[in-house]
Amino acid sequence: MFSFIRKFFERRKALAAERNRLCNDLLQRVSWALSDYINASKTKDALQKWIDDKSKLLVEVSDISEFKRSSYYKQLKQQRKVFDEFYEQASNKIKAFIAEERQKRADAEHVSKKVTQWASEQKSQKIKASKSKELKRKITKLAKDVDGSIPANEECTCCGKDGKRKMLYSTEGEAQIVAEYRSKEIGIPLRVYPCPNGCGFHLTSNQF
Repeated sequence: MFSFIRKFFERRKALAAERNRLCNDLLQRVSWALSDYINASKTKDALQKWIDDKSKLLVEVSDISEFKRSSYYKQLKQQRKVFDEFYEQASNKIKAFIAEERQKRADAEHVSKKVTQWASEQKSQKIKASKSKELKRKITKLAKDVDGSIPANEECTCCGKDGKRKMLYSTEGEAQIVAEYRSKEIGIPLRVYPCPNGCGFHLTSNQF
């Protein structure tokens, strides 16, 4: 009889000791997890690894009712509450990291787009300026070439105010180029009109 009672209490004592050991072991792992979080929370990858590594521990501490009779139960309960908060905080922090990265990418893309747009506008302006200068150079050259290469036609008897034979241009386009060039040079608007003799085109400062 006394032997049975002694064995009963010895078994009960052994179960209590095992319960305390398991509870203390779980308490230690939760404490280490909380300590690891401090360094892990600095980067997204490290934080994600912490979450993955501690997912099993989260399941273990979800129900600690079996340790209610353990002397470490109160401490474990408090640490579990902190651990749950840290785990939720870690998930929210990763979301914040992702949102920040997306914003940085969006800002970088916006800046890149603006820079590309600016470069494109600068290039376009340079091309326009280059084309404008080139066109002006060609018009000037053409005006001088046309002006000096076309003599008065023998069949044309048109004369200017100074009594000299007027220059004759074979096409209206050539005459217009020279008219624009000379108008800028002398500051007087010139217009093109057809030769009365049908020989080509002349220039005049008369507007009517």
